[in-house]
Amino acid sequence: MKINKNHIFLLAGFAILATLAACKMANNITYVNLARIYQPDNKPSLTGIRVFNESDSISKVFVRYKLSDLRYKIPYGKSYHKAKYSILYQLFTSYESDVAINHAVFNLSDSLYYHQDMALVFDFDVPTSYSGNYLLEVTINDLNNQSSTSYPIDLYKGPPNVAQNFLPVNGNGEIIFEDWIQSNTELQVLCSDRNTKTLYLFHHDDNFNIARPPFSLSTSASYKYDANHNFTVQLEDGASELIELPGKGIYHFQADTANRFGLSIFRFDDDFPQVTEAEQLIPPLRYLTTTKEFNELLSSENKKQAVDIFWLETAGNEERALELIKNYYSRVEYANKFFTSFKEGWKTDRGMTYIIFGLPQIVYRRDNIETWTYGEQGNRISLTFDFIKAVNPFTDEDFILQRKGEYKSPWYVAVDYWRR
Repeated sequence: MKINKNHIFLLAGFAILATLAACKMANNITYVNLARIYQPDNKPSLTGIRVFNESDSISKVFVRYKLSDLRYKIPYGKSYHKAKYSILYQLFTSYESDVAINHAVFNLSDSLYYHQDMALVFDFDVPTSYSGNYLLEVTINDLNNQSSTSYPIDLYKGPPNVAQNFLPVNGNGEIIFEDWIQSNTELQVLCSDRNTKTLYLFHHDDNFNIARPPFSLSTSASYKYDANHNFTVQLEDGASELIELPGKGIYHFQADTANRFGLSIFRFDDDFPQVTEAEQLIPPLRYLTTTKEFNELLSSENKKQAVDIFWLETAGNEERALELIKNYYSRVEYANKFFTSFKEGWKTDRGMTYIIFGLPQIVYRRDNIETWTYGEQGNRISLTFDFIKAVNPFTDEDFILQRKGEYKSPWYVAVDYWRR
């Protein structure tokens, strides 16, 4: 779906009914188990969400979803298949707010794209009349299947440098939903303030460390935010020229340099979030290996052979080795999709936990904290991790694990499970 100069979006082939209200809907997202949004085969699911503060009073929200996630049924007396679904948003002043200050329901249907693996983009306006932070809850409901998934999103209105005052699109005018692009992607940045004539672009090409084990209480070094290169990008009527990002790293766009916040776009390996090359297969093994083993893998001349030998010796036979390889690197890929921040998702605290321990049974989100539980809530033998949202100018997805010495035993048990 393309963007024109007025940012008008059309959705063809659908029946749409919007119900708006100054509502009395309770905020229950704090008490909703959000583990489903990290489940790879979650259906229905939103595969992308991006917020653009189009004006002082309106934030436009774009959601991307796959029609193949929806159930199609033959309506009574008809010969075609039809999907019926809705997209709901609720706006709160925070996670702790009791009542939504606005909401809308968009009832949609489709009979044109049955059995087609097609992603669609739907957009809607959210009234955001004051500067500050909001909680936006977006829910997609499959009405034929009576299933739904809710997604909490922080919505920021305020200084000119907040990331949601910028909208990245590709050379075809399509929304870029991920925070990363490949080397062959041409990028254009739209700015909510059409009077902005120049963006300052800072390139950081640091190779960030992977997450420390959950029981490690050592202090991480603070980042100095020294850019390796800086450029200027010219805008006309709020739209930049087409840009190619030449190398790997963080590309950070700012409307001014009064603070560090802005829009960040990342360049990782071109097959990201997948890992396909032998050189990419070794680094995630750090979570499973001793220092000696890992250094031997890194220094091996034939890295593909070294990885194969590691898994074969770990598994004991080829069949189990293939199963372990599939499971482990699938988790690495999903960690990249779900938890990428200013570094690849597998390197983050949440990514590390997801790879080693798997999908948690319970995920709760509150203001600036996400809690994962493995096991039953309230059970003394359950394992719980708290991830605290860090203030990071590059991303809103930097969550830091509250490390504890008591995690040492369950960590080694989980690692041993992979290596048995």
